[in-house]
Parts: sequence; C-alpha cells; structure tokens
Amino acid sequence: MATPCAPQWFSEAICRAEELRDKVGVLLVANVEGRTVPLDDYETDSIVTEFLSNAELDDFVASFQEAGIYCEVVIDEGGFLQWLEKDRARFGREHPLVYNLAQNGIGPARLSLVPGLCRLHGLSLLDSDGHAVAIAQHKFHCASLLRQFGLPVAQSWWFTERGWWPEPPRDGMRLIAKPSYDSASIGIHAESVFEMSERAAEQLQAWRARYRQPLTVQEFIPGFEVEVPVFEAAEPETIMPVGLSINRRRDLRDTILVYDDVFADGYDFYDFAEENDTTALEIRAIAAKAFSGLGLRGVGRVDFRIRHDGTPAIIEVACKPHLTRHSSFLHAVESIGGSHADLLKFLVGAAVRRLPINQPTKIECR
Repeated sequence: MATPCAPQWFSEAICRAEELRDKVGVLLVANVEGRTVPLDDYETDSIVTEFLSNAELDDFVASFQEAGIYCEVVIDEGGFLQWLEKDRARFGREHPLVYNLAQNGIGPARLSLVPGLCRLHGLSLLDSDGHAVAIAQHKFHCASLLRQFGLPVAQSWWFTERGWWPEPPRDGMRLIAKPSYDSASIGIHAESVFEMSERAAEQLQAWRARYRQPLTVQEFIPGFEVEVPVFEAAEPETIMPVGLSINRRRDLRDTILVYDDVFADGYDFYDFAEENDTTALEIRAIAAKAFSGLGLRGVGRVDFRIRHDGTPAIIEVACKPHLTRHSSFLHAVESIGGSHADLLKFLVGAAVRRLPINQPTKIECR
C-alpha cells in the first residue's frame, strides 16, 4: 500500500512491486558478522564493520516479509556459487532479483564478483551492475570521473607506492587520507587529517602499507557533512539531504566521522534544509546527476562536505548504501511516512521496471 505523503514516483514503485510480487522475489547475498570468516583483514580496523550483523540480517528478512516480498538468504560469495549449482531451480518465484551485499576480503572491485556471476548466469540484479559498483567503490577514480562531468568534487590526489599522482598538493594545505577501496570509515581516524609538508609522504607510505592499497587524499573541508540518498525512477529522484550530527553538533567544523563512530553508530540524522535550504536544493540536483553519470541503479548515496559559505563538495559516492534502520535512507523515507518495509519494496519496484516481463498496464495504488 502506498504511503499517503509519498511522492508519486515512490508510490508507483511500491505499487509495481505489489502487483508483481507473485512473480518476483529477492535473493539476499550477504557477509554476516559471526558467520562469515574474513578472507583477509587489517590488524586494526576490521572489515567486519562492512558485514551485516545478525540483527540487521533479521531486520532485512522481517521487512521483506512485511512488504509481502518473497526472500531467500545466502551467506557469502561461496554460498551464492552453491545456490547457482544446486538451489536456483527451487527458488520460490519465477524471477529472482539478486541483492548483493557480499564483499569479503580487501582490495578493489570486491562488490563486482556476484554481479558478474549474475550476468554470466542470466540473473537480474536488484541494484547496480558490476561495472558501476567497481567504479563507485574506487574513491579516486570515482572522484575523478565526477570532476570530469563538471560536478563539484573535493580536490583529490592518488597516493600509491610510487608516490603522488598526478602531482603533490601544495605545502600547508589541509588534507584527509582514506583507503581507496573500503567503506564504513575503515582506515579513517582523527590523524587522517593532516597538513601537507615534506614529511607527509613518509607517513602516507606507512598508512598505505598498513591497508595494502593506494590512498585517496582529498582537500579537507571544515563544515557540515551531508548524505543525499538517491532513488532510481524514470529520472533519479531524491527526498531530502540528510545531515550527520555527532554529539548533537550539526556544524562538525574540523570533526570527521571516524571508524569508531561508524562501528558504534555514534551519529544522528537531521534534515539539512533546516540549516541551508538553498544549498539543500543544489546538492539534491548534484546527487541526481552523479547517480546518472555513474550508471547506478536502485539506490545510491552521494556524500558531501558543505563549507560555511554554503559551497558543497562531493567527497564520496556509496553504490551499496546502508539500508539498515540506522541509515540516512530510512531517515529520508520516514520523513514521507514510509517504513523500512516500504524502502525495500521500493527497491523491488524500481528493479521490476528493468525486467523483461509483462508490466501492469495501469498501476493501481491502494
């Protein structure tokens, strides 16, 4: 049932999912804390923060059930291979939609393995394909593409075993260094913000060795941090820009969201339009363009830092944004009267539009 306050594009996707729920179902592929053995890990920040907890997995299953959407769960990439070999023919609906959250190990393009296997086996995805997730998961390449598209992006450099590329930042510039291939603030700590100097390369090489990957280094922007959830419709749509607050402070100034904050869900959400409605409208439009330019599907999230004069800069794009109960997506959906079940039902309705099956000629929203 459509939510009364929801925009038409959201309601239509929900109704489309309801109309076709006897034909489609979701196969959720996920790494799960306590059940997945990391293929590789770091000595300090664990990749387990990228896994679902058992409670989060239970929430997904319960919300799909509440939405009336058939759902099966497969644990890990190896479990998906086994499902392809033994269990695919027994899936409870004619058209499985694979929702992949599995990215065990470290290194680039981890999220692309399951989508690649889906293409090989003719399976449809709930959200973005292997190419889009590989690009979005690479922080430096993603930032470089968006800058080439003419979007406002924080100035970025790549730091590899060979040093700076394409050239070093100027001395005295405040910067932030991040592992290029990880999410959930892995590798991001208070000391990740530093001032460029001749000695910076030595410290960066140590960090690069610790996380066994190149670093993406960006200009550090004091101010607000804002996430813009983007939804696939006829054109990419947004509901609201969601600001992050830490210890009830909206203006983060020099504060950043670090690994320990993410691990403990130590942050809250608010409508950034309450702080700056002009910039709020601007970043919603920018986020929709980024979603289109990167070829994302289903949902995506574009993260910004906002300077005190209201000037925005993209800092990252999430191709697999958190859709858990503590997420900017659910905060946005709840603002239009929706629920976690409605959010997942929207994903199914958006995916159904791409399927080569008979669509309802007229969508009846009850």
